[in-house]
Amino acid sequence: MTDAPAPAPRRRPGGRTARTGQAVHDAVRALLAERGQGGFTGRDVAERAGVHEATIYRRWGSLDTLLLDVAATVSRLNEDSPLPDTGTLRGDLLTWASAIATDLEGPEGLGLLRSVLAVRTSGDERADRVSDFVYARAEAIQRVLDRARQRGEAVPELLDVLERLVAPLYFRAIFAYRRPDAGLAELVDNALAAAARE
Repeated sequence: MTDAPAPAPRRRPGGRTARTGQAVHDAVRALLAERGQGGFTGRDVAERAGVHEATIYRRWGSLDTLLLDVAATVSRLNEDSPLPDTGTLRGDLLTWASAIATDLEGPEGLGLLRSVLAVRTSGDERADRVSDFVYARAEAIQRVLDRARQRGEAVPELLDVLERLVAPLYFRAIFAYRRPDAGLAELVDNALAAAARE
């Protein structure tokens, strides 16, 4: 009588691949916070994450692609987090914009934004992956607008909010001519004014 073959070992959800990916993402975010965008190499990431440098390039292909992956992941996490619900659209947009401004004032948030822009303007095929970052922001705002519409509030179009509120926040962060959080109430009111005119 022969023994039945032992069942194959079950893989734990995520397993080593997920742990490696998380360690690399954590390393990138830490290095961005410490050194800013352009201040580290793939080797630096590998050393910080405790993996071989070849792992970085085998899995992501380049440091730019890795940075895009981290930016998209952060955007998805932000998108999945609870949206502000203050009871008014103005309050919701002000709370949301304040959180984005705070993120952009830190080296990690600014570094990720600059990394996304560097790839977006490179003409590289990786530019298509930038859409994950952009769509996450737009979808979050649209959910805030939809909820306000259900409450019966006058609601501007998504494009008005992107152009009058989000774009100035990013422009200020990129060119550092003014703090992103300066005059947030005025930016929100400017976006809301579009709904009043309509």
